[in-house]
Amino acid sequence: MKTFLKTLGVGGIAAAVLLVPTSTPEAEPAYTVNFGTVAPDGTPWADQLRDTKKRVEKESAGAIKVKIFLGGSLGSEIEMVQDCRRGERLQGVGVSTGAMAEGANMPLLQLPELPYLFNSFEEADAVMDDVLFEPLSADMADKGFVLAIWAENGWRSMATKGGPASTPEELAQYKMRAQESPVHLNMYKALGVQAVSKPTSEVLPALNTGIVDGFDNTPLFSLAAGWLGPVDHYTRTNHIYQPAAVAYSKTWFDTLPADLQTVVIGDPKMEAEKGRIGVRSLEADLLATIEAKGVTVTELTADQRSAYAAKTLDVHKTYLRENPEALPLYKKVQAKLKTMR
Repeated sequence: MKTFLKTLGVGGIAAAVLLVPTSTPEAEPAYTVNFGTVAPDGTPWADQLRDTKKRVEKESAGAIKVKIFLGGSLGSEIEMVQDCRRGERLQGVGVSTGAMAEGANMPLLQLPELPYLFNSFEEADAVMDDVLFEPLSADMADKGFVLAIWAENGWRSMATKGGPASTPEELAQYKMRAQESPVHLNMYKALGVQAVSKPTSEVLPALNTGIVDGFDNTPLFSLAAGWLGPVDHYTRTNHIYQPAAVAYSKTWFDTLPADLQTVVIGDPKMEAEKGRIGVRSLEADLLATIEAKGVTVTELTADQRSAYAAKTLDVHKTYLRENPEALPLYKKVQAKLKTMR
């Protein structure tokens, strides 16, 4: 983690690399997992994937070989989701829930990314683990995926050039990049903001050429992707808690014998907790690094946060109107949150 922060402090994240493990002198593996993600090298996500690679190869006694492709080297999140479902070029992915929803036409997976759904990590963890894991796992299985664990991107906030975004009115001055997701686009619409949907690979060029004036993402991803160079303000709106899904092609997974399926899945609870700790433990240092780069970090007051939340409430209504099948699950989420507030 310290290496990651030091690297950022002296010139930004190094280019993503293709990790191709060297072959062992033992017999060739019976199975290969090509695993794709937009997670950059030098991040907790990349570290955890390397740990998973080591564990799977060791516990399978070399029967499974894992190849990791970082930094979107095999395409956008949506493209990788579609490839993974086929199980040919890719057999595993680590992507945001919004990208999984869009790439595999699974509207239920948009639910966790509704703006201001959660007030804390504790709420998000309880809902993701206790309410959403089983039904979303089943939905993913129907669409050709095996959900292994929830990973984490974290709280998304607004990065802009020219001034802060302390209020929806301030944000409306900027043209913003939006993730390729109806929920994200509808959020910007509700806030009165002109938004342009772009994959991660096109964000930095769009910022540098003035196609967009800002974006929203987490401190970790914003720094690791190098997106903060063209902006001068980072406003901590924390408007969306964004989980990620580590999933495998069901077509590929079903070819494995039962013992190797168990190896691939591992301990979901332990892995999810490990990932959350790895990301969350960096938060304070990441914000300090952002400020050290000359970007002003602004914290919202309670009233300012309430103003944002009030403006985006219609996004929930729009989502449920367009996806009525999600209403029973949404009600379960709200019931769980009610017990925690």
